[in-house]
Formats: sequence, structure tokens, C-alpha cells
Amino acid sequence: MNFQQFIIDPKDAKRILIGAKGKLGPMEFAQGLVAIIAGSLILNLVSLVPGIGPLISLIVGLVLAFAWVCIFSKRFHDAGQSGWMTVAAIIAVVVISIVIGVILTPVFGGVSLTEMNSMQTMSSGIVIKNMVTSVLANAAVGYYMFKLKPALV
Repeated sequence: MNFQQFIIDPKDAKRILIGAKGKLGPMEFAQGLVAIIAGSLILNLVSLVPGIGPLISLIVGLVLAFAWVCIFSKRFHDAGQSGWMTVAAIIAVVVISIVIGVILTPVFGGVSLTEMNSMQTMSSGIVIKNMVTSVLANAAVGYYMFKLKPALV
């Protein structure tokens, strides 16, 4: 397997990333997840821009979250399971993110709840921590999904 296999073909992007119906094989799932994680990393950097950065991050983040749910749902369909199993994947990513976040907060610095209200933009330490957390949590759950066996139908 080389790195080039994980890059999504632009002509397949709409089919892979949009819509929860259908099925995705392991490689198409991996291509979609890599595209979403790359978009998320760029979005974290955009959030550093004062003023409009957080608004852009919110809007594009919702689109990426929708694409994330779509690829996970399709991958579960390929394994002969309900697309609603995506809820379990969401819970797994949230739990893994919390654990990683707790571990990384002393390393990258954190913000107390009293300081959160006065923040106008995110600090670079928090953004880096969010990027690392996002990649690790999605990689862990994505690896499980990649290895999921297709249904024998």
C-alpha cells in the first residue's frame, strides 16, 4: 500500500463523501476519512484567524461532520450492519478525544472555564492539541472501520 492510494479521486468525492445510502469498501472509506481529516486540520488553522475564522470553522465544520457521518454509515452498510451504528463510532471518537485531550492538555497548555469567556481567538497551543487529538481519535476508530469485514451477502 502506498500513500497515493489514500488520496481521494475528485470525480469520486461526491459519491464517497455525500449521502448515507450505499456502501463503501475499506479503501474508499480510508480515502474519505483522509480527506475529512485533512479538511479538519486546515479548519483548525483557519480558526486562528481573528474575527471571521471561528465562523468559517463552524460552517465548514458542520459540512465535514456530515461527510464523516456519511462515510461511517456507508462503511457499516458494507459490513451488513445498520448505519445507526455510526452513533457508536461517534461515542467512541468522543471518548477517545476526551482521554487524549486530558493527556495532552498539560503538554500544550489549556484554558480554564473562567478564561474561556474572555477568549477572542484560540491560542496556537490549543489548536495544535485539537489537531493532534482529532487525528489520533479518528485514526483509532478509522482503523477499526477499515478492518471491518464486508457482509457475506
